[in-house]
Amino acid sequence: MKTTIALVAALASGSAFGACDGKGWPEKPEVPNGEVATFEQMMQAREAMAEFVKAGEAYMACVKPSDSFVHNYYVDRLVRAAGDFNEERQEFLRREAIAAN
Repeated sequence: MKTTIALVAALASGSAFGACDGKGWPEKPEVPNGEVATFEQMMQAREAMAEFVKAGEAYMACVKPSDSFVHNYYVDRLVRAAGDFNEERQEFLRREAIAAN
């Protein structure tokens, strides 16, 4: 319970600073289903994910979370989002390899 309260307090204090540009934490982009996505959809998702990671890193650099737990929380959000994209990308590539044969 204390950890939850500490996390909420730390996140609230981090958001009180706001991002330098005033946008706050970026919204995670939609990741298309690799089993049915087109090449164009996957490329757009790749670009959107790269922008998301870049914006998340900029946000962390701006608010500079002093608590390592909060810093790791933000890093984990970026890693999980990139991992979600990479899983769908692998499925897309697998499907494309099968279709090419």
